[in-house]
Formats: sequence, C-alpha cells, structure tokens
Amino acid sequence: MAKRPNPTSTDALTRQQLQQLERSLSLLTPQIVKEKYRQIADRCRFLDLPAPRVIQELVTTWKVLWRWRK
Repeated sequence: MAKRPNPTSTDALTRQQLQQLERSLSLLTPQIVKEKYRQIADRCRFLDLPAPRVIQELVTTWKVLWRWRK
C-alpha cells in the first residue's frame, strides 16, 4: 500500500509569499495568468494528494482571474 506524503510546515506558503505571488500575477496579462492557472490545475489533477503549496497557488491564481472578471 502506498504511503501518503507527510505534509510539513515548509510545504505551505507564508502569508507574505502569497501576497507576493498575488502581486506578481496581477502585473501579468490575463492570457498569461490563464495559462498559469491551467498549468497549476493540471499539476493538481495528476496528483493523488496535491501539496498545500500547489493548492495555494491555484487558489491565488483563481482569485486574480476572478477579480479581473468583475
């Protein structure tokens, strides 16, 4: 039976890193951010249990795209 990875505190992004990621994404064009979102979603799709960092990147990218939609 396969063992699940043990998530550690280093797997997650800090609040400051998330803010920095959000700022850097908001400076890019919507087309580039959409492509990054697709890439991150593909990484999540092919993993049994994605790392917290990957999920945080996915959610942050989605939030940037959602804000531009309004």
